[in-house]
Amino acid sequence: LREIYDLSEGRVRIAGCAVTGYGEDMMKAALRADFGIVETVAHFKAAVYFNPKVDFIIDIGGQDIKCFKIKNGAIDSIMLNEACSSGCGSFIQTFAKAMGMEIDEFSKLGLFAKHPVELGSRCTVFMNSSVKQAQKEGASVEDISAGLSSSIVKNAIYKVIRAKTPDELGENILVQGGTFLNDAVLRSFELETGKQVTRPGIAGLMGAFGAALYAKENVQGESTVVTAEELRSFSYTSNSHVCKGCTSRCNVNVIGFSDGRKFISGNKCEKGAGLKPHSDELDLYAYKYERLLRSVAGTPGRRGRVGLPLALGFYEQLPLWAGFFEELGFEVVLSEKSSRQLYFKGQHTVASDTVCYPAKLAHGHIESLLDKGVDFIFFPCESYNIDEHSSDNHYNCPVVAYYPELLKANNERLNAENFLMPYIDVNDESSAVRALRRALGRYKLSPAALRRALRAGFARLGSFRADVEKRADEILSRARREGKRAVVLAGRPYHIDPEINHGISKLLGSLGVAVLSEDGVAHKGSAVRVNVLNQWTYHARLYRAAEYVSRSADLDLVQLVSFGCGIDAITTDEVRSILEKRGKLYTQIKIDEINNLGVVKIRLRSMLAAIEEQKRRSAHEKEQ
Repeated sequence: LREIYDLSEGRVRIAGCAVTGYGEDMMKAALRADFGIVETVAHFKAAVYFNPKVDFIIDIGGQDIKCFKIKNGAIDSIMLNEACSSGCGSFIQTFAKAMGMEIDEFSKLGLFAKHPVELGSRCTVFMNSSVKQAQKEGASVEDISAGLSSSIVKNAIYKVIRAKTPDELGENILVQGGTFLNDAVLRSFELETGKQVTRPGIAGLMGAFGAALYAKENVQGESTVVTAEELRSFSYTSNSHVCKGCTSRCNVNVIGFSDGRKFISGNKCEKGAGLKPHSDELDLYAYKYERLLRSVAGTPGRRGRVGLPLALGFYEQLPLWAGFFEELGFEVVLSEKSSRQLYFKGQHTVASDTVCYPAKLAHGHIESLLDKGVDFIFFPCESYNIDEHSSDNHYNCPVVAYYPELLKANNERLNAENFLMPYIDVNDESSAVRALRRALGRYKLSPAALRRALRAGFARLGSFRADVEKRADEILSRARREGKRAVVLAGRPYHIDPEINHGISKLLGSLGVAVLSEDGVAHKGSAVRVNVLNQWTYHARLYRAAEYVSRSADLDLVQLVSFGCGIDAITTDEVRSILEKRGKLYTQIKIDEINNLGVVKIRLRSMLAAIEEQKRRSAHEKEQ
């Protein structure tokens, strides 16, 4: 900006300024920019400028891949790569450095390859071994460079876009992003698709160009951007601290500008920024979490204290087991709420770093209960979830079903006396009573007492579920009255844990969206035929929720997937198919112990922008 002012020497007046990208909010605050625009929309605007007939846009940058299908002049669907940057520009840069070459030199060599190496589209870690093997077999640097360029293209087409054939991309394709300035990647893309594509000369600056176009279209009056004089004295300070407003313990970064203004980032909610919190009245996640905790009375019991970990399956069955034990005369003690500190408390007993974050947190919950000195911890193994009669079978996922075994095997503080993990099928009352009687043998409980307690637990669970469904109806009705968009944030029961979802429901609320959960609407969905064996209760619930959303004009769905969840690789394709068959957008967010919401916010804003484009297009078609 200073360079623009210096070159213009006062002859140019900035009429409007827009910013986009990951640093959008910070730059908008620093420069007092007039507009902030989500980068997917900025890229779309720039692409249409160069090719008004564009029907597919693919942007490959250094760390991410963005793909847009365009229909009737509007974004119809958005596809983005996951947390891994494999298959992006940094992918080639890594190998160029390994070869002791600059990326420009390495990339140009690929244009002259005679026999490009077939490397597939695997991640960087596995690709290393493939490259080394190719070198052993005598492949030239040129052939390896060309093979890597081809790998990037195949990763984008077949893994990010998930196209069955290149023909699905469209006829008027525009490629952009710094990676496509690499001629070898461009040529590989044309060879793979069999199409001639458009690559603007400013392929690496399309986001900025689109933002400029947006500013030009929306400028009104004088721009608020900092003046040349203000820029000369511009300075800033930066400091960080840990917000203690809640258990999230966000690392908040405060940037102070020379004119006294401040910009605060890193906070998951308004507390970190010192602002008034958004209301949770339209957030079913917040209601469900608090309602779940209220299912425990917490009153002293004559038989002793039983510890229930607030982890995994207990995010669904806590009312059942709290009601069961309280009916028997036990005091139910919950582990402390999930937090980063709790995760670290149990980290030393985590056997595998590849397991999902909800499972890793379970170790901390066990440590919490041990520290509270309960008489015993109850954590049953359940191969089967509660049968909701909407699937071919009703299994729990393997982690939810059998994780107590792993917890006990890896924690020296646990033994047969203080950690009870009976194998139970709650759908079969007689066998459940027998298993519980064996597990609680020291208390000499009669089958009749156990049966009454189990029924009391199911009654409490039924009340909890009824309350969640009722609140979902209330939220949806109010959202419709107020003209607000509603999103089903669909995942698994434990995704309501704020430490696991990292405040994504609050983020949606800050964007003016009402938030529902999959179990709040699944009962309204019809059974749907899927392309896989529908044998997990959680999955069947997801499919029914997606079916309901697909035929509800004012509802959309965002699927939460825990990084490392193998069986969710099945659900994502099926949920996408259910939604897209009826013209709905599919958005997936992968979450783990890393709590950077910057990328998540871009995805959600992109989704909402695309939805608005669809609404505008639909209204325009009706007018015609």
